[in-house]
Amino acid sequence: MNIKRAILKAAILVAVAAFSCAEALARPATKTQVHTGGPCPLVLPQSPVTVAPGQPEIEPGTTKGIVNALCEVTLNLVNCGFKPTSAVLTCDTNGDGVSELIITLKDITLVNANLVRVTLPPFSDQLPGTPFPLTCCGGTVNLVLTRTLRAGDDNVFGDVTQSVTCAVDIGLRAPVVVSVTPSDGSCSIDQNLFIPGSCFIQPDGKPNVTEVFAVDRSNPDNVIQAKRFVILNSNLIDALFEFGEANAGRTFLIFVSGPNGTSRNLTQLPDGAPEDCPTGNEQGVPVTFTCRSQASPPDAPAPVPIAPLVNGCKLNRSASGVFTLTLNGRFFEGTKATVKGVALKKVKLKGFIEQENLFTKAVLKGRVCENLPGIIIATAPNGAASLPFQCNEVCAAN
Repeated sequence: MNIKRAILKAAILVAVAAFSCAEALARPATKTQVHTGGPCPLVLPQSPVTVAPGQPEIEPGTTKGIVNALCEVTLNLVNCGFKPTSAVLTCDTNGDGVSELIITLKDITLVNANLVRVTLPPFSDQLPGTPFPLTCCGGTVNLVLTRTLRAGDDNVFGDVTQSVTCAVDIGLRAPVVVSVTPSDGSCSIDQNLFIPGSCFIQPDGKPNVTEVFAVDRSNPDNVIQAKRFVILNSNLIDALFEFGEANAGRTFLIFVSGPNGTSRNLTQLPDGAPEDCPTGNEQGVPVTFTCRSQASPPDAPAPVPIAPLVNGCKLNRSASGVFTLTLNGRFFEGTKATVKGVALKKVKLKGFIEQENLFTKAVLKGRVCENLPGIIIATAPNGAASLPFQCNEVCAAN
């Protein structure tokens, strides 16, 4: 009897591997047997895939470059072997060889027996202009396709799950600029600007920014190069500009550029871009600095306090098993932080910049895991609060 059951089980597994893409699935899952491996499909983007000016075009016949795509991207999976019920991309965000970030694909559609089509949607409401979170700086990601054969009268062994993991080169990301601080000032004196963003350093540790410049919004020929700049970390640049009194009253678009292209800061959509795609940066926000007019009102309002800035997060675990969450950005002495509205017990600031009297890192302890993933807000002692930042880190169970 045991021999017969083993032969029947082997026959079912062979049948599962041979199922075509056209077969549909039904009934809820119970106990699951997982079978991994198998041939990978050919992954090709559906044209057109549009990028911002100054960024590398998508290489024909490849996915290389889609990390810079404007808004959603449709992918064709040729000779997939089976119709997946779920598809995700996983991205290594810190260069340690482990894919920490999961990007869920949608609209899995069987076109014919040899073609399945999936969609990479905009990542979130906070990032309507890109399908990739800002912490994913490109390179090779993993495409994981999965489907489950449900238990039934013709399958007494429980659910069987097929899964295949394939390497996909999405190209290296152009640097991303989120904002600039301050956003205005007198151009009769040099302006020291903090430029937060992501992917300022490549996965191999080399700089991804070799140039920082400003373009007059009303006259693209009027370009001001930064006198000097420093890449403080992968999420923050300190740049010094000399705009000059002649530019009083003008507004400048801020850009950074490097070996993988120029940051996005659109004033209009390029040809081929989806109609509902936002202008500005990946968040749909224009990044600008305005030179104040020379004639200032006699009773100018007090300057707005500079708020903290959160533009990155990384979960760490000590040898004793204690989790801490490190935030990147701009922080001031006495800054407090909340995760999903819950105040953290301890906030330790690191990376002090004496000239600016601020810190570039904040290490959070206590009640970290129970609120991740979640929105992070940092608040300075003067009450100025950062913009909400979505942290997708998750504490491992073991």
